[in-house]
Amino acid sequence: MSAPAVGLGFFAVLVGLSVLARRSGGVSPRVAAGAHLVSLLGLALLPAVWLACAGSALGSWLGGIRTSGGGCLLGIDHGQWQLLGYAPGAIVLGVLVFHGLRQAAAARRAEMRGMALSRSVRRPTSAGEVWVVPSSQPAAFASGLWRCRAVVTSGLLAPLAGPERRAVCEHEAAHVRLGHPRLLTVCGAIAAAYGRFPPVRRAWEGLRRELEAAADDEAARVVGTETLVSALVHVATLVRSEIPAVAPGFGGAEDLRWRIARLEHPGPTPWPTAVVGTAAAATASAMALVACALAGAPASVAGALSCLTVVALVGLRPTWAWGRHRAPG
Repeated sequence: MSAPAVGLGFFAVLVGLSVLARRSGGVSPRVAAGAHLVSLLGLALLPAVWLACAGSALGSWLGGIRTSGGGCLLGIDHGQWQLLGYAPGAIVLGVLVFHGLRQAAAARRAEMRGMALSRSVRRPTSAGEVWVVPSSQPAAFASGLWRCRAVVTSGLLAPLAGPERRAVCEHEAAHVRLGHPRLLTVCGAIAAAYGRFPPVRRAWEGLRRELEAAADDEAARVVGTETLVSALVHVATLVRSEIPAVAPGFGGAEDLRWRIARLEHPGPTPWPTAVVGTAAAATASAMALVACALAGAPASVAGALSCLTVVALVGLRPTWAWGRHRAPG
């Protein structure tokens, strides 16, 4: 089968996976987020791989070289024409790396340190800790690269009742516990590079929404659904107020309404979750096997499992979490 046909087939699978995660009702948000992440990673790398394969195949033809895989096996010896053919794919990867470095630098700058950290109050939660920053500007977010922290301003907590404050803090701490800041840093680079491409944009929006829903579920498990919905309603009220930039990172008005409606309905059901999870795992497996083949890795069970482990740990990262819930204090 030709490289363009394989590329189009993978493209259809990746887009279909994201659509399946968005349109299937009753899917666990962590599993849906994993599906969107697998789709995003595949859509990010597919153009580079396809261009490298197409360029290498053209180089093989110009140099009169006939190799298995049409010159698309990256681990074999090449002539100068084939190596030159990799240039378009390398340029695309360079753009991704550039945006990745920018996103990483922004996340590093967002880490609390020095004076800001000394002026903040550390508040324990069941999922970790939250730093309460004295500020009249309502905001709640989780950020960072090496030292990810959950941050809530006193301006957001002040209008809320005691249980609602805890709900907000549990939500933001859950983002850190589930590893969301680093995932958003990686996927933010993909969105910056390909954000105008509709499938990438929809997968990016779906990932962010599902990560918020996953943090909601973690918070609701601790404080109860009614308390969390009450907190979201009050935050939505702030969003609609005259304050121009309320709760960045906690969601806009439309996302908040979706999250409230979701919490008021029955939770995830096993069957849709199993379907989307199986599709995501199968796609990640296919990506791993193709990556091994393109790199010229030995066609062995150990090699396939090694590739699969690396891809699965990244692509299915939203489905597992570091640490456990613990009693605050």
